[in-house]
Amino acid sequence: MAKKSRKLVVVSNRGPYRHEATRGRERWVRAAGGLVAALDPVLQKRGGVWVSANPAKDFDSVTVPAPHLSYDLAHIAVKRGDQRGFYEGVSNAVLWPLLHGFEPTIQVGEAPWSSYVGANKAFAETTISTSRPSDLIWVQDYHLMLVPGMLRAKRSKARIGWFCHIPWPPPDTFGILPWGEEILEGLLGADVLGFHLPEYAEHFRQCVERFTAHRVSRGTIYYRDRKVSTVAAPIGIPVDELQALAIDPDVGREVDRIREAMGNRQLMLGVDRLDYTKGIPERLAAFERLLRRDRGARKRYALIQVMVPSRTDVKAYADLKEEIDRMVGDINGRYAETGRVPIHYLYRNLSQRALFAHYRAADVALVTPLRDGMNLVAHEYAAARTDEDGALILSEFAGAAKHLEGALLVNPYDVDATTAAIHTALTMKPSEKRKRMRSMRSEVMRLDVHRWADRYLDALEGK
Repeated sequence: MAKKSRKLVVVSNRGPYRHEATRGRERWVRAAGGLVAALDPVLQKRGGVWVSANPAKDFDSVTVPAPHLSYDLAHIAVKRGDQRGFYEGVSNAVLWPLLHGFEPTIQVGEAPWSSYVGANKAFAETTISTSRPSDLIWVQDYHLMLVPGMLRAKRSKARIGWFCHIPWPPPDTFGILPWGEEILEGLLGADVLGFHLPEYAEHFRQCVERFTAHRVSRGTIYYRDRKVSTVAAPIGIPVDELQALAIDPDVGREVDRIREAMGNRQLMLGVDRLDYTKGIPERLAAFERLLRRDRGARKRYALIQVMVPSRTDVKAYADLKEEIDRMVGDINGRYAETGRVPIHYLYRNLSQRALFAHYRAADVALVTPLRDGMNLVAHEYAAARTDEDGALILSEFAGAAKHLEGALLVNPYDVDATTAAIHTALTMKPSEKRKRMRSMRSEVMRLDVHRWADRYLDALEGK
């Protein structure tokens, strides 16, 4: 008889769904972002428990029909005094920019480290109370880097994993953190530490060698009486489910509506969360340069920029939104003609159905972050293009650039080069587009999210 798989317990700051009831009316709200998009289908297939913070009412979400969940939800309530310091003060003001290598924006001096410790303790306690010693515990991302060690202190024989959904920096950058050794010790409570790319895993091992006394050899860290593995496991998307959505007749009708509304111009598409790592101002500058250099471009091309609201109560994000709003207004004011504007700016989240209609309608997708762990928008665009049409312009600083060889790679800081890549994509021969898209679609299928999860969880189970 085959051995039954252990129950999977996923632990993350953000959960997948929030249920709301107002005046007798109910609705479900699904969180946006790559982590939820990746892990929800894994738990739907495998079952288990998702432990997350009691969901806040933010704007980074979209209303969905009541989900038929094959897993349980467990929410924790972080103490009010810890929540702001944990999420905004340490996670977003320090760890997010540091791990992405945005050193000038790091605000270490005012960060309340005790709040981060307290919040991680709350996550660990809830995880212990909702799991069994035999379960697989999979902790997610930079918000919860102390949780593996806290779990290990309570359950010495548990199988504990942690996955980093964003880049990991080299030691010189990581060394800025005054609590760096505590973070490394917390993470080494895990059995398997996962990263998108080999270079991220190598950076982590270099940090362990420099800032701790633990021995590192051939991808393994010798931590006290245990071995901790580091693995590179590039994340993917649920390909079969999303390709089925892409060919849905309702999506096809929405594609026709979008193209008609845009006057049958060639369409470029950007889909990003509001964040300074996404390179949105640089992208707008490249598009403006195209319009300025080619007067006919104003009639032939249009850009749809979808920007999902995020962290708007943080000054850096509010300032960024103000800058983007101003740039969009300036470009449209300068280059619009009666009945035509060059940039259509959607400041909201789209349903998955609407998003895939935009993917199908777009001749070119612009995925140009200044730094990104992977970026699944690139994968989704390729999955949506079952017609093998379309072109992808992709930042060389996104993890996806290591795999999607059919994309046109750009340095997003080089505005002229990005403008040139846009022109190349818009004028590319159909045969060249098909060749490139086939290559990308093949790779996206190989990196399917279920294979990613199976590979990681096999390592966690010691298979």
